Amino acid sequence: MRIRNNLQKERRSISEAEKGIYMKNAIDIDIRLDPAFTEPRIIICAERMTPEIDSIVHAIESATDSAYPMVTVYAGDARVLLSQREIIRVYMENRKLILRTDQGCFTARGTLVDLEAKLNPNRFLRISRSEIINLNKVSSFDFSLLGTIQVTFDDGSVSWVARRYVRAIQKTLDLA
Repeated sequence: MRIRNNLQKERRSISEAEKGIYMKNAIDIDIRLDPAFTEPRIIICAERMTPEIDSIVHAIESATDSAYPMVTVYAGDARVLLSQREIIRVYMENRKLILRTDQGCFTARGTLVDLEAKLNPNRFLRISRSEIINLNKVSSFDFSLLGTIQVTFDDGSVSWVARRYVRAIQKTLDLA
């Protein structure tokens, strides 16, 4: 009882100006429990993207991706730990495993199959024998070309889905 009363006194002692500042920085969180949702779904509503929202998204992804480790890559001779969130695409080029990010390209050791096993299957999708893409970094899929799909990424780069993977992509995107 005494602790609760002390907290109430402290709340009363906050000035109206301080309350305005406090409320301005507050985040409204609404949790809805519904048996129709078998997987958690998070929706963030805001006027625009801000560093705070990016931090919230990163924190949520870090909490949910804890089973998926950072990827060890190389920038020249330097070894770097790369978050899976940063990867745009992974592909083989001249028998080297290349990871493309917004910061540039890195190389990795091992095979594409080995790396695919470490990547989050809810985020990454194989589009050919030599390429895996991060679905969260895709800005559009173009189905207008018969028999193939053009993939455009957030950074403006483009890739193509191999014909033998088109059906699997359509199924993953619930288009089949």
